[in-house]
Amino acid sequence: MTKTNTQERENRKMNVLIVEDETNYADTLEMFVDELGYELVGIAARGKEAIELFNEYNPDLVLMDINLEGELTGIDLARIFQGSRPTPIIFITAFDDKETFARAKQTAPYAYLIKPFNPEALQRSMELALQHAFADGEQVFENNQEVILASSCFFVKDRNKLIKIKLDEILWVEVEDKYCMLHTRERKFTLRQSLKDLAEKLDPALFVQTHRSYIVNAAEIEDIDLGLFIVRINGAEVPLGRAHKDELIKRLQML
Repeated sequence: MTKTNTQERENRKMNVLIVEDETNYADTLEMFVDELGYELVGIAARGKEAIELFNEYNPDLVLMDINLEGELTGIDLARIFQGSRPTPIIFITAFDDKETFARAKQTAPYAYLIKPFNPEALQRSMELALQHAFADGEQVFENNQEVILASSCFFVKDRNKLIKIKLDEILWVEVEDKYCMLHTRERKFTLRQSLKDLAEKLDPALFVQTHRSYIVNAAEIEDIDLGLFIVRINGAEVPLGRAHKDELIKRLQML
């Protein structure tokens, strides 16, 4: 994957294309993609439509039936897609014979699931495929960490979803026991990472430490009470340690 393609993936949601000509399965997959928090770019029942959607939206993952309306099969489409741009593909098909599997295998799919598919198996396959697409070949959940690092965002694992958080949306991070609590305007996330490890992944031009247990987004600071040693962000009060006060003041643009 090129550097340009990696940056493009980081700046948008994880997109999924469904190629399925059976309405009931297409509807089921659509609901499944939505429940997992991914972005559906389209549903195609025929090869030509699938190619148009693939070229227009550059999906991160394709859920592909094999037996489709028209001349092109799902295996044909997989060859076309992979020849254009390597993309994780999961086949979901009624064909469980060795010959079809052997032909499908030549397109290097990420999984081959038989209808009626097992939802848990599909979910795991999708998460692994998308992890592969966004991690650019890196081992993402190494050491049981729950954060996928990209240069401009975090992907936080929350139950069955990978939630994208842009770094500039983070208000502050605090240590609570052995966990880091990451605060955004919408909600709070619990991460099994030390503050030191997390700080290494934040942009030092944007984030500053105000306390031994707190890192804040400097752009989100509303005011600083130098008497009470408090930093206010989004209506909340974050402590300002005496050892960090001078560094914070030094980095602020003062008039």
